[in-house]
Amino acid sequence: MVEKLKMKITKYQKALDYLHKSIPRGKLRYPGIKGLERQKLLLEILGKPQNKYKVIHIAGTSGKGSTASFLSHLLADQGFKVGLTVSPHILYVRERIQINNKNISEDKFTDLVNRVIPAIEELKNKGYGEATYFEIVVAMFYLAFADFGVDYAVIETGMGGLMDGTNVVESENKIALITRLGLDHTRILGNNLTKIATQKAGIIFPKNTVITLWQHRNVRKVLDKTAKKNSSVLWYLKNGSNYKNVHLYNEGLKYNFNFGNLKLKNVFIKSRAIYQVENSALAMGTLEIIGQRDDFKIDENILRKTLADFKFLGRMDIFKIKNSQDKEVTVIFDGAHNPQKMVAFTGSLKRAYPKNKFEFIVAFKQKKEAKKMLQKIVPLAQKIILTSFVVEDQDMAAISQATNYMVEILETLKYKKYQIIANPNVAIKTAINESPLVAVTGSLYLLGKIYEKITNNKLID
Repeated sequence: MVEKLKMKITKYQKALDYLHKSIPRGKLRYPGIKGLERQKLLLEILGKPQNKYKVIHIAGTSGKGSTASFLSHLLADQGFKVGLTVSPHILYVRERIQINNKNISEDKFTDLVNRVIPAIEELKNKGYGEATYFEIVVAMFYLAFADFGVDYAVIETGMGGLMDGTNVVESENKIALITRLGLDHTRILGNNLTKIATQKAGIIFPKNTVITLWQHRNVRKVLDKTAKKNSSVLWYLKNGSNYKNVHLYNEGLKYNFNFGNLKLKNVFIKSRAIYQVENSALAMGTLEIIGQRDDFKIDENILRKTLADFKFLGRMDIFKIKNSQDKEVTVIFDGAHNPQKMVAFTGSLKRAYPKNKFEFIVAFKQKKEAKKMLQKIVPLAQKIILTSFVVEDQDMAAISQATNYMVEILETLKYKKYQIIANPNVAIKTAINESPLVAVTGSLYLLGKIYEKITNNKLID
């Protein structure tokens, strides 16, 4: 039983302040808590809201956020009430709690904090220590989705899968969706594909339905074994079979899709990022599986309109901006924060702009594989501006890789045309006055710092 809150938080900023105090800094704050023990107990105190609706749980190295957002829009436009959570957020924490692709209100967010606090206090009284920022946010979005009575909740994992705080849904009707796997967070998840796949496959529970892409054979071995062990049905989508004939145009991409009863020619998505083909295909494949299971007919015209209208913040996101000389500049944002994503992003840039080079603004989070990513950027760069960021209001306090370390890498790559501008907003002003084509990449945290200044809130809510 959750006790009543003695002193209620009445202001949104106060709710944020409370949440920010729970961000782990420097070391594990409460050793001795094993795995998901505290997360599960927190949700148990709140009445296990995560088991009150149908869940699509998404893990992977690349494409999680895009696939989650595609699927959330597809379901909502087919007439369902959909909860969506993505991680990390780019501008506002309320991006992590969306209903039909709209952030919840500041008042609702504050109400959720108030309702979770007594459960947090109960955890402490039982000797479980302080809940972390991520654990609290997980509890909040699962609780919110129950409050709103969603038909489906689309849940993006934070990191990994097996030990991720989102991995607490017990119902057999969960769909486990696994996007493209590669090497990232290797210090935590493991240093090879088999170890990483084992962590990601940890979201597969007994009798779940599983859908994924045709992956590296080592990944497939793990997924096949895990699905069999859990008596789960596993579906693969294959490039060249389920999605094929990809064509790039100035307006976006077209391709053919074929899975189950969903057979579509010339599907159009408003993105020039080639990697969004497989992400949108995964989302459509999942929609088809849900439709077959839950006995609803997919409206093809609505589906096509959803994909044609879809725009995702931070993934090959193209802006036209006027510089100080009143000249129009194309600025492309992409949160490519690991080598696999950087290969996909730079590959898309080469296909979309085959004769052009870019002025890049770059910052990576510490301990990322900066050299592998810069190796992909250098051939497309007319200049690289190295910048920085500090983030103190998300899951873990984050700081960018030191620019002098980045300089050392560029020197080893024999690339000389770089500049250090520590402030990202000064960096973007400089870049748009120097080049007609600018690419901002390396971290979603960096994107958030610049988006805030250039969008004038047009993309928010």
